[in-house]
Amino acid sequence: MITTKAPWHHWPVAVAAVGFYLLAALDYVLTKLRIGMYLNQFSPDMVTFVQGLPLWLNVLWAVTVWGGLAGAWLLWKRNRWSVLLLFAGFATMTFLTVWWTLFTRPTLLGLAGFNGLYVMVGSCALAFLFYLYARWERTEHKL
Repeated sequence: MITTKAPWHHWPVAVAAVGFYLLAALDYVLTKLRIGMYLNQFSPDMVTFVQGLPLWLNVLWAVTVWGGLAGAWLLWKRNRWSVLLLFAGFATMTFLTVWWTLFTRPTLLGLAGFNGLYVMVGSCALAFLFYLYARWERTEHKL
């Protein structure tokens, strides 16, 4: 049970986290449903690559998106489990970024160029900051 009032900075961070993971969820759903209007913005090679991902990478992508969104929602609700779920979202996103950059053919850089790489690395950094904030808030405010 939370006994302290949320600090002023909790709400902007929680809104940013929920918004960030909602965008990730939108990307995931539109890609999985193969919505042409959305997929048309990507190269045919990139669409083929994403649609051909093995099951284990799809599972990690789902953990990234849905675990992160659940963690962001729990951060909003000031629930202690947000830390674990935001860590899961960050860790799987980082793993996927490294895997797609180093171990797939074609690589992330080959498919999406530096802009795609920057988006993924920037997303990992944001996910890490949301996790750090949740962890700090849990210890500082005894969630």
